[in-house]
Amino acid sequence: MKMNIIFTAAIAMLAFVSPTLAGNSDWTRTAGGSVRLIVDNPQKGASEVRGAVQINLDPGWKTYWREPGDAGVPPELALSQEGNIKSYSLGFPAPHRFENGGAKSAGYKKSVSFPVILTLTDPSKPAQLKGHAFLGICEAICIPVTADFDITVDNDPTDALTKTLVSDAFAALPDKASAAFGIKSAVRRDDHVKVTVQLPVDQPPTDLFVAGEGGVTFGMAKLKSHEASSAVFSVPVLSGKDKKSVTLNYTLVQGEKAVSGKLDAQE
Repeated sequence: MKMNIIFTAAIAMLAFVSPTLAGNSDWTRTAGGSVRLIVDNPQKGASEVRGAVQINLDPGWKTYWREPGDAGVPPELALSQEGNIKSYSLGFPAPHRFENGGAKSAGYKKSVSFPVILTLTDPSKPAQLKGHAFLGICEAICIPVTADFDITVDNDPTDALTKTLVSDAFAALPDKASAAFGIKSAVRRDDHVKVTVQLPVDQPPTDLFVAGEGGVTFGMAKLKSHEASSAVFSVPVLSGKDKKSVTLNYTLVQGEKAVSGKLDAQE
């Protein structure tokens, strides 16, 4: 166990101070931290590429989840699709709830990596990842950060450190929600959604984070009741209140365990 802790600490230190490696962007440094994109080059013929947006935070600084809550900047990834990129997606580890001046938000107070999955248009050809990540790094005030990158993805072997960092980013993602641990029902009621969740055990305390899509945004979920292995939350609809159907992309956290899922709220 002690050796694992030492190795993990060494990896974290190398991630911060190491020079740019093939397939990785330069660090974009700003007050409060730094940001870069790393990529694990695929094997020849593979159509899927894995990477991660790394965010190193200085002590006392934070960044935000996909739906930041009352205040904050949601992270975004923008890639040109002209470089043999068919599609891409950004993943998010389970966030934490924090409060600043009465505003409740969802995000991260420690360094974090957002996993990236890219699909190539033609797996037999190299790809060019050209674009940027946009996010907020915040202390008393929020600093918007744009990290530009232009990376060639080919079949050259990826260095061991980058492979480890990308693998760890995906390992930190929540598990897939299930009938035993996930949302049981979601009912739309005017400007909020009543969400009933199923939990595997009664304790420890649980929390729910919800993100919308299609122009719908949600506020921070409020716990209304908790009985045995279930709980009820009220989630405010902040924008898109005129839409009859709203989709919930959620992460449900209980202690050190977390699951993610997606479902439509019923009226």
